[in-house]
Amino acid sequence: MEDDNSKLVLGLVGSPRRLANCEVITKEISKNIALPHRLRLIRLPSLNIQPCNACYACIMDQPCPNKDDMDFLLRQIAEADAMIITSPVYFLGAHSIFKRILDRGFLLYTILERTWGKPCILINTYGMKGRIGAAPHTLLTFARVLGLDVKGSLNLMAALPGEILMGEEGKQRAKRAAELLFSATSYKNESGCPFCGSEIVRMAQDSLICALCHGHFSIDDKGNKLKIKEGGVFGSLDHMLKHREWLRGMKEKFLRNKKEIVKTIAGYKNLGDWIEP
Repeated sequence: MEDDNSKLVLGLVGSPRRLANCEVITKEISKNIALPHRLRLIRLPSLNIQPCNACYACIMDQPCPNKDDMDFLLRQIAEADAMIITSPVYFLGAHSIFKRILDRGFLLYTILERTWGKPCILINTYGMKGRIGAAPHTLLTFARVLGLDVKGSLNLMAALPGEILMGEEGKQRAKRAAELLFSATSYKNESGCPFCGSEIVRMAQDSLICALCHGHFSIDDKGNKLKIKEGGVFGSLDHMLKHREWLRGMKEKFLRNKKEIVKTIAGYKNLGDWIEP
C-alpha cells in the first residue's frame, strides 16, 4: 500500500535511450533517498512538444492552440514534490527537448505558484573530457524559470549506456545527490555568476553580464566576484508574476498599435522566394 505521506519525485529524463546513463542515474538517486517516496518518470524526447506560435494566448489566460503533450508535462511537474532533471550532452549542449519546452516558457507561468521553491537536482552526462558546452546553463535556465530550488548541479562523464554507475564515483555522487534533494542546503556555484550560478557570461567594457539572470559583476585581482547590479530577470515569486503582467501589457500594446504595425510591414509581404523541401 502506498504511503499517503510519501513524496512524489519526478524524473525528467532528457535521453531517448532506454536504460542509459540519464535513466539509471535518476533511478540510483531515487534508491538512495531516505524519505518515503514514489518515483515517476517521463522520457522527455518521447513527448510531442510543438513550437510556440508567439500568439500570447497563454499570457492572456486563454488556452494554447497547440494540442500536444505540454499540458500533460505541466500537470506532472506541478504535482511533483521534487524533481531529478537529466540530459545527455550530444553536441556541446543539452538535448533539444529542453529548448523546445523553454520556447513555450510563457506556459510555465501558469504553474509557477505550484512549483516555486520545490527542490531539484540537475545532471548532465557527457562523453568527452571538458566538452560539456552550454548544457549546464540550459538545465539551470529550465529550473530557474520554474522557480525551483536547485540542490545540486552535476556534470558526470559517461558515454556508454550504464557507464555512469560502473565505477564507485558515480554511485557516491548519486548518493550525495539523494541526500541533498530534500535537505535545507541550496546549490551555489562558486565558479559561476554570483547572483544565479550560471557559468555563461557576456563581456562588457567594465563588467561581465550573466547570460541567464543578466546580473552585472566584475572580478578583482584576487579572483573575488564583485556584484554590481542584479539583472532583474529572476527574483521573488511576486517579481516573476509581475513580469507576467508586463507581458500582458505588451500584448495589449500590440493590439493598440496593430494598424500601424500592419502598415509598416505590408511592403515586405512579397519580397523573396520561400522554398520548401
